[in-house]
Amino acid sequence: MSTSTSDIFRILTVAPNLIQIEVLNADQFKQDVNDFTIGSYLKISDDSNTSIIALVQSFKIKEASATGTTETTQPSFILDAQPIGFLDDVGKFKRGGQQIAIPPSNVSIADDQILKGIYESIEEDKKFCFSTLAQKPNIQIDVDGDKFFSKHIAVVGSTGSGKSGTVARILQEGILSTSEQNQKGVLNNTHILLFDLHGEYKTAFPKSKKLDVINLVLPYWLMNSEELEEMFIESNENNSHNQISQFRYAVIQNKKRHNPSVENPTYDSPLYFSLKEVHNFITNLNNEVIGKTDADNSKPKLSDGTLVDDRCDFYFDQIRTFVVSSQAVATKASNGPFNGEFDRFVMRLESKINDDRLGFLLKPKKTPTTEYETDDFPTILKQFIGYSDDAKDNITIIDLSGIPFEVLSIVVSLISRLVFDFCFYYKAIKAGTDEVPFLLVLEEAHNYIPQSEGAKYRSVKKSIERIAKEGRKYGLSLMIVSQRPSEISETIFSQCNNFVAMRLTNPTDQQYVKRLMPDSVSSITDTLPVLERQEALIIGDSIPIPTIVRIKDLIDKPDSKDILFRTEWKKDWVQITFDDLIKKLKKEV
Repeated sequence: MSTSTSDIFRILTVAPNLIQIEVLNADQFKQDVNDFTIGSYLKISDDSNTSIIALVQSFKIKEASATGTTETTQPSFILDAQPIGFLDDVGKFKRGGQQIAIPPSNVSIADDQILKGIYESIEEDKKFCFSTLAQKPNIQIDVDGDKFFSKHIAVVGSTGSGKSGTVARILQEGILSTSEQNQKGVLNNTHILLFDLHGEYKTAFPKSKKLDVINLVLPYWLMNSEELEEMFIESNENNSHNQISQFRYAVIQNKKRHNPSVENPTYDSPLYFSLKEVHNFITNLNNEVIGKTDADNSKPKLSDGTLVDDRCDFYFDQIRTFVVSSQAVATKASNGPFNGEFDRFVMRLESKINDDRLGFLLKPKKTPTTEYETDDFPTILKQFIGYSDDAKDNITIIDLSGIPFEVLSIVVSLISRLVFDFCFYYKAIKAGTDEVPFLLVLEEAHNYIPQSEGAKYRSVKKSIERIAKEGRKYGLSLMIVSQRPSEISETIFSQCNNFVAMRLTNPTDQQYVKRLMPDSVSSITDTLPVLERQEALIIGDSIPIPTIVRIKDLIDKPDSKDILFRTEWKKDWVQITFDDLIKKLKKEV
């Protein structure tokens, strides 16, 4: 729709970030224009047919008195519009600035054809659609799927804004079978790993693989140094440095004991060790008494008179009893260097080992009588990388609702790090081939990657921050989902290239999100507190212009059985990689 400037509009100001336009005839404007609101688009052109697309930012009413009378003329409107892009010589929309002759000669409302043309600038095979234009539901809003998923995404919104439904709709669209190939029903290669804090995504993905506290296999020996110490060490205790040093020593020596074929295992190596044996070792250190007679040679002395030459030969198998500390010459003995110092540490270890809530982590059983050990690492890893025969969607949902909150951050850290290591070593082993694409969805992320610098969150922040900084090089992307974005680690949030921002009512959250967004379009970000449910602002390099959209309803997932897998591709990377991957991890991690 186009209306002559001389009839309705008059341009008052042209600046790089602001164009002011006066609406001279309000009645005619109302008759000629429907559904025109803040956030609508204008086309501003000059005589050479160069056109700028501008977003209506605000308006104000201007009243003027008629000369020589007491009557007032009809009020006029002044629109403030912000330039967001331009149409090139062939009418194709491009972002960025474009100079137009001053003064421009024509102003019109951007019609449906222009709006559709803006989003048609995305290549056809890269179009990804999960929403419609909020003001005009008949216009589909496409984003560039490659740019959307290959870079990190933030989905934010207050409680009740429709955030979870939006995440589910995006992921449903992302795992739809390809339509551009003749192989109807073949799944997309990207695998999605969704951390579901409240167990609310199962119904949206009935064919997904689901892991929870009952069937999740995540043995403690996969933890690295930060995760182990977060689990078992209280950093605020005076002797925490001694706890760390002896716990590290016991873990490394126990890994050597159970993995004799591995050269020089480290504290961080994903190799089996017995937590019970480590507990025995620390308990014996806490009870240790040193013989002080000439024959004892200042060695730990057991109650039966046995001298301990090497603690690793005696302290792992069982809790020992020692001679009594004495000053008598014939039985002289004194407490060991850590005697009584680890009382609280030993009680903490016992408490956690005996806590049935932590059984999935500290007492996972392969069979009723056997534990998961190093050789089971490929089986454990396959839980998270997907493409298994018992799941028909390329998505694995990890239900965190039954996991105790005190270990939530450790679980997220451990799984995220395992997936990152897999992607890292896969690319190293398969040099010259494409990455295996993964998307980690961190639901309610403020609960486990907060701004706080506390020791409790150190391991998970380190894992997720590494993915945020380096993951894209190895095909690993993040989707950060939160109702309190201001409480999330800024290091992680600032790495996001695409934002889906829903209604935010907290002023701190509003300002935080505005500051981090890659496009400084104040007119549209000011709408964050008044968006309706299922409305969102999409902004970033995957969409031609920042846009307020309405998220589509969830897809009904039929119980069809005609979905196929890329079996040959799956076998190629899964089977070959695991053999090489285990060798790499044992030697290099």
